[in-house]
Amino acid sequence: MYKNVRNFVLIIIASTIIYILKSSQFSGGEAGMAPIFIILTNIFGFIISVLVIYIFRKKLEYKYDWNILIFVGICFSILIFYFKANPFSNELQAPHIELTFWNYIAILTSALSVLIIQKVIK
Repeated sequence: MYKNVRNFVLIIIASTIIYILKSSQFSGGEAGMAPIFIILTNIFGFIISVLVIYIFRKKLEYKYDWNILIFVGICFSILIFYFKANPFSNELQAPHIELTFWNYIAILTSALSVLIIQKVIK
C-alpha cells in the first residue's frame, strides 16, 4: 500500500506542476482558479483510489501498474462527471478548451512518467 500512495503522490505533484506551468501563460481572469481545479481533482482521485485499492487489496496488492491506471481512470471520471470538464464539449470557449485538455494531458503524462520510472528502476 505504501508504494501505491507514493506513486499517487508523485503523480499528483507532477501533474500539478505540469498544469500550473501550462496555465501560467493565460491571464488571471481566464485561468485564475484552474490550478485549484487540478489539485481538487487529484485529491478526490487519491482518496477514492486508496479506498478502492484498500477494498480490493487481495487482488491489487502487487499490481502497481493497474493501481496507477485505476487512479488515472478515477481522475478522468471525476473530471468528466463531477466537474463537467469534457474537452470535446461544444459548450466550452477558447481558453477553457485548452485548459480542460491540459487537465487530461497533465494527469496522463505524469502517470506515464511514474510508470516508466517504475519499470526502469526494477
